[in-house]
Order: sequence, then structure tokens, then C-alpha cells
Amino acid sequence: PAQLCVGAEMCSRGVWQLRTLLLKYCDYGGSSQGVRDWISTQLAPFAKANPQIEIIASRQPGRHPHVKARYLADGDKALSLKGLSWQQVSMRLQFLRDSRPVRLRKWDKPFRSTPS
Repeated sequence: PAQLCVGAEMCSRGVWQLRTLLLKYCDYGGSSQGVRDWISTQLAPFAKANPQIEIIASRQPGRHPHVKARYLADGDKALSLKGLSWQQVSMRLQFLRDSRPVRLRKWDKPFRSTPS
């Protein structure tokens, strides 16, 4: 059951748009230290505060950490978490929760080389 949201930027007609957060990190790499710290200290409070989000943490040995967010209607959005502290990781995840991956539109008309 989707939890209704009130006054949040991430809602569209009272429905949370973020469905899944997929965290990928390395067990021993230095660039993943902030993600490992966030998982050990902040994952449970974040999951409890956001029951509408499915959070998946998976190990990816020898790779830099990143997060992929899957939204209800707008598709996916990926962000790098390379070399961030756990506070910065927390801010990135809050950003993903509070935003939507709106596709960019091209507003300019195409360039024409010949007038007609």
C-alpha cells in the first residue's frame, strides 16, 4: 500500500514517485567507505522513515559505489557515491527521494542551413 504524502516535493497527487533505491558498493574499497558507514548507521532509520521505498544494498567487488533510483512513472536516475562521507550519501539519497527524473526537452528549433 502506498503511503500518502503531504507537502512533499516528490509527490504527484499524493503518491510517492520513488519506488526503489538500489545501492551498489564494495566491501573493501576506500571510495565505498561512506556508503558502508551509511548502511551500518543510517539505513534502518531511513527505511523506517520511508516505508514506501524498497531499499536494496548489494556488493559489487572492485567497483565504485553508486545508487540507482527507480521511479513510478518517470524512469530511472543514477548518481555516483564515489568518495562521499556518510552525511553526503544521506544528502544524495534525500535528494533522490525528493526529486523526479524529469526528462529534458529540447526547446530550440533545429538549425536550418538553407532558408525556405
